[in-house]
Amino acid sequence: MTIPEDVIRFIAEHVRSSVRELEGSIIKLLAYASLKHREITVDVAREALRDKLRPGDPSGAATTTLNVDTIQGVVAREWGVTPEGLRSKTRTKALTTPRQVAMYLMRELLAMQLVEIGSVFGGRDHSTVIHSLERVVTTMQEQPTFALRVGKVRGLLGSLAA
Repeated sequence: MTIPEDVIRFIAEHVRSSVRELEGSIIKLLAYASLKHREITVDVAREALRDKLRPGDPSGAATTTLNVDTIQGVVAREWGVTPEGLRSKTRTKALTTPRQVAMYLMRELLAMQLVEIGSVFGGRDHSTVIHSLERVVTTMQEQPTFALRVGKVRGLLGSLAA
């Protein structure tokens, strides 16, 4: 089964949160069209992917603008650093903490794979990402103010995705 170019363009414009979600949307569309015995068109794509589109929005804009750059930007702003600093090799505490938080939020909100997260942050190894995730969870349990700060950032990101 082939997908027409206009349908591919529609999906690419409206599903932007992650490659995983994009792949899932294509698989869902193919399954939907196959089960309903329908030709793949933009209308069929809109129908099949309606849960990923804003209700009442005829253009079918995506429900989320949440992506790697958004998370890095919001975290960087909250901690008073730059997104470039988060991606750098620098290991000062001023950068490692927000970098770890950004990794944690990417895993939680975008369901990214460890290797993907590592590559976003200057090609870091998956074990570095695991350590970062564990560090954020532990610090949130030990320091309520840190947990509140991470919660604040998560709330800001949640409002962007609404």
